[in-house]
Amino acid sequence: MSELQGLQLSQPAFAARDTEIVAVVVDPVERNAQVAESLDLAYRIGADPTLAAIDAFGLRHDDAATGLSMARPASFLIDAQGRVRWRDLTENYRYRPRPEAVLAAIDSFSGLPSARPAAAP
Repeated sequence: MSELQGLQLSQPAFAARDTEIVAVVVDPVERNAQVAESLDLAYRIGADPTLAAIDAFGLRHDDAATGLSMARPASFLIDAQGRVRWRDLTENYRYRPRPEAVLAAIDSFSGLPSARPAAAP
């Protein structure tokens, strides 16, 4: 949940770059609403309990020990034309990119002066 809070704290920097944050998780809508309210999030959390979006991005992880399916941790930047411009994928559910890294990736493909190279999609 700290990654959700980190994104919230960086919300003004994302807004200044005309970038919308949307989190997508396997939890049901009710759980997402509780999380959003408890963390006072100003962005949307999409529910994907059927894993449709997660499967579309190839992120399903089937846990052999529990028999449950979940999403691999991933972050994507998708431009206005629907193209994936940057992604961060990991097998370690404890790792998420810091908001500063995501903002640097936005800058790198938006042509802003502080641009740094983004990870290859």
